[in-house]
Order: sequence, then structure tokens, then C-alpha cells
Amino acid sequence: MGGALAFTIAAYAGCANDNGSDIVATLDAGADSSPSGPTFVDPPKDDAGADADGSNETPPELFMCMGTECPTPYATCNKFSGLAFKCETNLLTDDQNCGECGNVCPTGFGGRLMTTHCVAGKCQRECEPDGEVTSADCNGNVDDGCEVHTSSDNQNCGACGVKCPDGVNCHGGKCGCPDGQTDCGLSCVNVSSDNFNCGACGIQCPRIAAPKQPHTQYTCVGGQCNQLTCASGWLDCDGDAADPAGNGCETNARSDANNCGACGKKCGAGQLCLPGDKGAPTCLCEANQTLCGVSPNFICADLQTSLANCGVCGHICPGGFNHGTSTCRKGYCGYECEAGWGDCDDDPANGCETNLMVNGGNCGTCGNRCDVAAGQPCIEGKCFMTACDGGTPVQ
Repeated sequence: MGGALAFTIAAYAGCANDNGSDIVATLDAGADSSPSGPTFVDPPKDDAGADADGSNETPPELFMCMGTECPTPYATCNKFSGLAFKCETNLLTDDQNCGECGNVCPTGFGGRLMTTHCVAGKCQRECEPDGEVTSADCNGNVDDGCEVHTSSDNQNCGACGVKCPDGVNCHGGKCGCPDGQTDCGLSCVNVSSDNFNCGACGIQCPRIAAPKQPHTQYTCVGGQCNQLTCASGWLDCDGDAADPAGNGCETNARSDANNCGACGKKCGAGQLCLPGDKGAPTCLCEANQTLCGVSPNFICADLQTSLANCGVCGHICPGGFNHGTSTCRKGYCGYECEAGWGDCDDDPANGCETNLMVNGGNCGTCGNRCDVAAGQPCIEGKCFMTACDGGTPVQ
């Protein structure tokens, strides 16, 4: 199975021989490339096609040769591990080698929720998320860490120093509540339907005996307590829910093909009323789908793409691939590699085992070899090239 990020270098360079004629050379940056073999790169152009300095003259093309030294900011920090690749470490972003090899950014640094990460070659303090709550170090004191919840702090709402107006609370990192909701102190609520804040904050609907009609309930509606309504997923399509002798909310909106999600919404011939992708009742199955499962847990699945029903109902594609995710394509299970990783040995057992960004034998794509013996590194998925020493531009 081929790796991602296909990369091929094939370039031409013009050199003048003794009699003044041009020699056109080809450079292949694979295993057979010569350390002295030149290629060239085009000069930068602006959007209009002119040169970067505004002139219309094309600067001479520069010879490029195979590089063997690590360019800034890359380094070989694990040279003695036996598993390292040349120039594999970016000293600007590597938490284990920040700014220089061996400089480890500490974790659990300082107080609460504080850690460090390598940013621009320096270990910088950062606050980690606490579930859905965001925090910040607003006082600059390392000892108490990230002491402020910016998702709910009125003096630091969303960021340090952002103050909410008097009487306005911070919810979700923003001052105030969304349209249609009321600020009831600790949370934003819809007072037209909230049983604990019905009509206004703090008005809790009293508990009363449950209604006798099937599938009905008392709840807050329009800011009024204890209004008779249908229970979730049920409909009153014959209009007698309020009649104590009636059948209440008689229609199952999740399964009635004549009232699928709403009274009078009929499904087409051969379709069933089933929960859709987002749980809302929907008339299914579509033309490209197959009804899978057993009653009452039916599901409509595309057998060409469904990970849980790949090719046939109930066929689950395996997961847990190293640096990869499982796929179902045209009814067959497989897996695809994360960006920058490749399956170069075609062995599903170890998944996408090859780091295409640093592996000189599989640089950018499986099988693309840099001249490792000569010292050429793989930098960000490309066999490293550099300007030739003393190279003469083509005139």
C-alpha cells in the first residue's frame, strides 16, 4: 500500500561547455543521485509574473546541489538511539529538544493546569484545558498556575482583563447570554420552557400528579407551569390529549410511517420511519442505502462506505491502526494513513509505520530514497538540496 505525499524531483540545469554550447543535465534525487549533480530553482515571481524586484528581467538560474548538513532549525538529536534519522528534530517546536538537543520543556510546570511547550525554540508556559472549561494565568504567578476560569470569570471573560459590564455575567467566555435566553446567574436558560426557571429566574414549577393520558406530561410551556404536553418522541395527531378519557399522545413519531416526526408527514412507498443521522425521525432508506439491524434497532446504511456495515450488514471494519484510520470504500475495509505517515511494508499489523517526513529511505512517499550514504537528509518529506558552493549561474 503506497504511502502519502508523493514526491519526485526531476529538474534540468544548463551549463556552458568549452565551446559555448549549452549542456542540459537531468538530476534524479533518488538513490543514484550524485553529490555534485546540479539542478536549478526558478526565482520568485509576483502575481503579475514580474520579478520580485518589479523588473521584467529573469534573474539567472541558480545551481542546486545535494545538501548533507542539517539546515536551521533542524538537528540530529538522537544519533545514538539506533532509531534516529538525520536532521529529524525541529528545534523550534520539539518539546524534548527545545532550542538545542536535550533541552526538555517540563510538564506539570508551576501550579494548577500549567505546563510548557516549545514555541520558537523556547519553553513557554501554557494553560491546559480542563474539560470544557478554559483557564488562564492572569496574575503571572507560577505558583498558583492557571488560576482563572476565563469561561465564567466576570473580570476575565474569554481572556485576561476582559471585564463584563455591571449586572452581566460571563457565560462560555462571553459576556451575557445568547438571544432567546435569560441570565439566571450560573447559567443561561430559556424561561419559556425551563421547569426550574419558568417565566422568570428562580420560579420552579411545583410537582403534581402525573397526567392519566398515555405518553403525556406536565411541563413549562410559554413561561407557564404544568401545561399538558406530549412526552418526547410522541405526538397527539387525533387532538384528544387533553381529554381524560382519550388516548393521549398516541403516535410514535420515531416509527409511524404516516406521521414521521410530525403529524401527517408520510413516508414514501417502501420507506420506514427511523432515527436519522442526527436522531430526528426521517423517512428511510434512501436509494443508495440498505436497511440493516433488527427491530427495533433498524438503521439505514450505505454498504459502500459504512464502517459498521461494509459490503454487507453487520460487517464491522477493524480499527486501531498505527497512525491510520479505518475506511470502507466500495464495500471493502481498509485504512488510510495520517498526513506524513506511510505504510511502506504493506503490513496492516503495524499500520502506517513509516514517518515520511524524516525517513531518508522513504522521503515524502514510500520508496523515494535520498542519498543517505552520502549524508543527504530528508527534511519535511523532501530530500534536502542546497545552493552549490561557488556555483555559477546560467547566463
